[in-house]
Amino acid sequence: MITVDDAQAAVGQAEASQQLSAPAAAAIRRWLAESPFAQYRPRLLEDIEAKRWKTLDDAFFAVLEFGTGGRRGVMYPVGTNVLNARTMAESARGLADYVTGRKGEGSPRSCVIARDSRHNSPEFADLCARVLAAAGFTVYLFPEARSTPLLSFAVRHLKCDAGIMITASHNPPSDNGFKCYAATGGQVIPPDDAGIIACVKSVSDGEIPEMPLDRAKAEGRLVLVGSEVDDAYITAVVGESVGHARGISIVYTPLHGVGETSVAAALAADGFKKVNILASQRTPDGDFPNVPNHVANPENPSALEAAIAEAKATGADLVLASDPDADRIGVGLPATADKAGPWVTLDGNQIGVLITAFVMKELEAQGKLRSDQYLITTLVSTGMTAALGKREGIKTEGDLLVGFKWIGERIDREGPAGFLFGFEESHGYLKGTYARDKDAAVASVLFAELAATVKDRKQSVLEYLDDLYIDVGHYGEHLINKTYKGREGVEQIKALMAAFRSTPPRSVGGAVVTEVYDYQAHEIRTLKGSAPARPLPEPSGDLLIFHTSVPGVRFAARPSGTEPKIKFYLFARSEVKSPEKLAEAKAETRTRLDHMARDIEEYVTSALARSG
Repeated sequence: MITVDDAQAAVGQAEASQQLSAPAAAAIRRWLAESPFAQYRPRLLEDIEAKRWKTLDDAFFAVLEFGTGGRRGVMYPVGTNVLNARTMAESARGLADYVTGRKGEGSPRSCVIARDSRHNSPEFADLCARVLAAAGFTVYLFPEARSTPLLSFAVRHLKCDAGIMITASHNPPSDNGFKCYAATGGQVIPPDDAGIIACVKSVSDGEIPEMPLDRAKAEGRLVLVGSEVDDAYITAVVGESVGHARGISIVYTPLHGVGETSVAAALAADGFKKVNILASQRTPDGDFPNVPNHVANPENPSALEAAIAEAKATGADLVLASDPDADRIGVGLPATADKAGPWVTLDGNQIGVLITAFVMKELEAQGKLRSDQYLITTLVSTGMTAALGKREGIKTEGDLLVGFKWIGERIDREGPAGFLFGFEESHGYLKGTYARDKDAAVASVLFAELAATVKDRKQSVLEYLDDLYIDVGHYGEHLINKTYKGREGVEQIKALMAAFRSTPPRSVGGAVVTEVYDYQAHEIRTLKGSAPARPLPEPSGDLLIFHTSVPGVRFAARPSGTEPKIKFYLFARSEVKSPEKLAEAKAETRTRLDHMARDIEEYVTSALARSG
């Protein structure tokens, strides 16, 4: 194998020929020379000898940071911009040091750790436990795979100072992640996230102590947890039930994730007896082998195809799917009364407004809907939530950035006693205050109750949704995801955000763009005329929302905090003048969204061409 000296020389040559960026080359030199990285040196030397410069550049050109879901990215054995044993250990030690700094070295400190079924998740969870135990923490560890919302619940239930969830949610098999939770059970938010990042940076140059798990257990530093927390969690989920009907049959798929421990368990505990867990996608498997393209994302209609085929063959009423860590759901429904005929999948906004309306109406019928209750959603979710809330006299908190951590934070800010329901368009939902993160289990229970209730009324879920449109107007949404990987991808995403910020399109879908709300610059800019910018208060994030001359028509742009993507959210609304005019309103909305999507795609292509 190549020597370290020869490797250093090869790195210099690769930098000189621009096969490696300067930041990547500097980081690789450190890993070749410094003792904390000695165990990774054989693999690094192998990559250098094989001249895997593109792979190494992507792995070392930056430090993987915390986004809307914590630290998430591609796994690779070496590198600072990827997930591996070193970056995972740095994350755990950084969290430990931050909590210790706030509580004091002599104070009792505790952390609960869970993980999903992804590749390396068991190893990463054990590693985090060893690091936290060495840092003086009492560690509660789930030895088997569990869901993310259970981890959120467990932080609160066990009264821990912090929580760690090893997961990459619905990302491809190549990815994993470190989700960091505060004592509230919510994902960390400012200023804690910045404080943790600073602590992570401070340990990135040195050795990171670990305590063997058998020693940690013997000294009382490690406590294995399981059924007692599971049972308390399922009881809490089922406690959020609002309906009484149960007469439906369900095909449920965990998409090779952990959902059988939470979603299926909650449905059974809630009294749903006809739940068929799809055999082909039942086994937890980090490769997600029987899911199209191996991407177990219930936002994608293709992920539900196998479950829908099973439902059609067996005459089921409903398809439910959860992602690998069981915090999001997907829904499939028969398009007509013929269950063997065509089926449709709902988008995240449709699922959200259906549950919102159902929860409010059921509580109202029980005399439990109160005027001091509130709904929560995000700036890039449908405006239909606020319209439904207004119809029932319920306030909607809708000025939140993307990321369920903000919904968790708002629950605590506004008061948990008044929280009714919260969701974001990316298929995440929560009712109840047992957790501070989205939960596929409670969402599945509520949607199953909705489907059973409307079936008892001789109505379909889609007919129920149409009734909502007739009441408040037809709302339609469309999401455009553009993926740009690696160092070049980072620059492309930055270039696109800069273009939309400085020279945005003047019209989309035939509607004139009138204003841009810039949540990074904290200002509202008028695009026509010379009116001065107006101040825009919090929240603060890299998000642009463009309003137009047509009421209800707007779009937003933001870089993803967890994936190498830039996302565009399109919104349109059409009046429904009478029940007979609903089809016409739907067609109007769809046409508008199609034209908006075409215009934005064209703008993205031209903006990238201009940026070189």
